[in-house]
Formats: sequence, C-alpha cells, structure tokens
Amino acid sequence: TYVLPWEPRLCPGNPADDPELGAQLYNEFACAAAQGVTQRSPAEQIADIIEWTIATPGEAARSLAADLAATYQGKHQFRMEDLQHWEEETKPHRAQLIFHNEEILKISARTIMALRKRAN
Repeated sequence: TYVLPWEPRLCPGNPADDPELGAQLYNEFACAAAQGVTQRSPAEQIADIIEWTIATPGEAARSLAADLAATYQGKHQFRMEDLQHWEEETKPHRAQLIFHNEEILKISARTIMALRKRAN
C-alpha cells in the first residue's frame, strides 16, 4: 500500500495499492480542491456512482451494481486488496467506494432494488 507522506487525510488516491491509479485519483482530487471545488459528501458521491452504474451498459457496470447491492446486504465490502480484480472501467468508482462501505448501508430500498435489477 502506498501512502502519501504529505497528505494526512484519507482521500481519493491515499492510500493506494496501485501507485498509478492512486496518483490519478489524488491529482484529480487535489486539482479540484485547488480550484475551489469542495469535496462532495459521501452520499452525493455514492449517488453519482449509482446513477452511472444503472445508466451504463455492459458487464463492468452490471458487476458494480451487483457488488453495491451485496455490500448493502453485508455480503461484500469494497477493499483496496481487490484492485487487480476490478474492471478498468469501474476502478475509479470502486476506489471511491472503499471509503464509503458504511454509507452504502444507508442507500434507500428503492435504489437497492434498482441496483439488483441492473445486476441481473
């Protein structure tokens, strides 16, 4: 696991198992902060990811929908150790979700049903 020595906060890209992905996520985060863009709340970040997951066709989004629903049910957890198993298309989303496993438990039942429908 790579940790940025100058960044005391847990944030996108810090820590990271893949230094390239971590650098990309951290740079996006740091550039946005430098431009005055405030970090979105965990609920807002999860809502954006869910919206993308439901709207995006393909196996990668379907798999992410299944993992989100399973996390809500306590059968899955987003972990950095699983990085090598993630599809490239979903890596940025899954990397954010590592920090929001607890927030996923607060998703509405209607949203979970939409994710489960998308997962099948």
